[in-house]
Amino acid sequence: TIIGGAVFGYLAGFSYWFPKAMGYKLDEKWGKRAFWFWQIGFYVAFMPLYVLGFLGMTRRVNHTDNPDWNMWLYIACAGAFIIALGVLSQLIQLYVSYRDREKNRDVTGDPWNGHTLEWSTMSPPQFYNFAQEPVVKDIDAFTDMKENGTAYQRPEKYAPIHMPRNTGAGFIMGMLLTACGFGMVWHIWWLVIVTFLATIVTYIKRCYDNDIDYYVQPDEIEKIENEHIAAVQSTLKA
Repeated sequence: TIIGGAVFGYLAGFSYWFPKAMGYKLDEKWGKRAFWFWQIGFYVAFMPLYVLGFLGMTRRVNHTDNPDWNMWLYIACAGAFIIALGVLSQLIQLYVSYRDREKNRDVTGDPWNGHTLEWSTMSPPQFYNFAQEPVVKDIDAFTDMKENGTAYQRPEKYAPIHMPRNTGAGFIMGMLLTACGFGMVWHIWWLVIVTFLATIVTYIKRCYDNDIDYYVQPDEIEKIENEHIAAVQSTLKA
């Protein structure tokens, strides 16, 4: 099923990447509760459906007239309620994690002893990502750096980093074209014309915008990097 093959992977990825994106880890206690509700609920809900398939029940029926199927359907229904408890546990986990975010703060950027380069940055990452272009010598580049003692090293000097300025043009055009497509599906021609013309105007305006980039200066980079390295070193000493 899609839960066992995909949803569990999505949930694992969500828990894994959450501290890198948000700066604090999810609450472990409620995470374990959610895991067990999901795991048990999955088997209770879907194993009976496999049995029903062998018994001849087709998919997506809205009623049955075979009493031999009822017991298995009741068990599957109980499994669905257990999964619902898993979803509820995850919602509570998000609330508790946000409430206790300072206690669960990821100050190093590497809460799982990661292997790849993104874990060498802060959580959330610096807006410029890397102060210097990393030199990769192994598939697990960050592990290689930690083993060789080259992780978190300060360079002799920092160079300016070329950055693009933020713009909402892409989002605006995306929303306009979404509305345009909606209008085409339902033949709302005034909406199609207005949103299509607005998309062209937004595009042209963006094309003539010359203030599209800037440089992050070395002193700002050095300040941010020093704060990150100091946090890592204080954690290692503790």
